[in-house]
Amino acid sequence: MYAFHKNRHKLVLDKTDIRILDILQTNAEMQVNHIATKVFKSPSSTHERIRKLEEKGVIKRYVAVLDRWLVGRPTLVVVMVQLKEHGIDILHEFAHKMTGYPEVQFCLHLSGEFDFVLHLTLIDSQEYDEFLELKLCAHPMVHKVQSSFVLKEFKSMAALPLVL
Repeated sequence: MYAFHKNRHKLVLDKTDIRILDILQTNAEMQVNHIATKVFKSPSSTHERIRKLEEKGVIKRYVAVLDRWLVGRPTLVVVMVQLKEHGIDILHEFAHKMTGYPEVQFCLHLSGEFDFVLHLTLIDSQEYDEFLELKLCAHPMVHKVQSSFVLKEFKSMAALPLVL
């Protein structure tokens, strides 16, 4: 079952932790000894801090950010979805189904008129038509869909702003 809400408590991060996280958000490949130099700590201390940040779930994973155009998936579509019903099992099932599709980059549960927003990365409008017909609208709980093709992307996959 897809978990909508996890009990999370804000961790207390000091200036060094925040600086390490800022560095890793910019370049997750940076070697620990280089990070240690930038935060004025020893490599072993820095490595231990990173390990604890990973262990506590602050650092969820490391990924390579790809250029959509260069890998042949230039079409970005934002899709708003309204469901017919709103029971917790229905919400969980819909989210689980949508997150299983590789073209769905984001699946966000919303308040307001629409229940979900999906960000899809696709080859072209034909692939979107197939997704809409065979996957999204084929779901029995989908009531209404509103789609927008992104014309220009000004900021994407931004690092989180961190403050003390």
